[in-house]
Amino acid sequence: MARILVRLNEALVSEPIVSEVILENKVLVAILAAHINSKGGEIILEVLDDDVDKLVSAFRQKGVTVTVPKIIAVDTDRCFSCGSCVALCPVEAITVTEDLTIHFSKEKCVGSACNLCVDTCPVRAINSTKYSKPENLSNRNEYREK
Repeated sequence: MARILVRLNEALVSEPIVSEVILENKVLVAILAAHINSKGGEIILEVLDDDVDKLVSAFRQKGVTVTVPKIIAVDTDRCFSCGSCVALCPVEAITVTEDLTIHFSKEKCVGSACNLCVDTCPVRAINSTKYSKPENLSNRNEYREK
């Protein structure tokens, strides 16, 4: 599975672009997060690896900005479990375990589309790493985060 970040501007937000792209391309997507208002918005979608190229192309043909977020990584040697990242995580990908250590769930994380944990870590134990797009797909520059 790969994640893509879809950004709609003010002109496009009132159009049914997301549903059109999904229906026209007959793909399954999971909406992990969405923040949309009349001024525009962002949607983080999780899609099958085989469908990423098709969806990115379809969204871009409709004038939508699409990026593939980086994955967040935690340096467990540097992390001292202060918990500052836990309270800020909007998708509860970071939790405190019973032994008071920090647990990070890559499955729940929305990656660099959020980055709140990266910005709040006092010792920079959390950072953005490689893109969530599989390495074997062609035209990797098209998926570089902007």
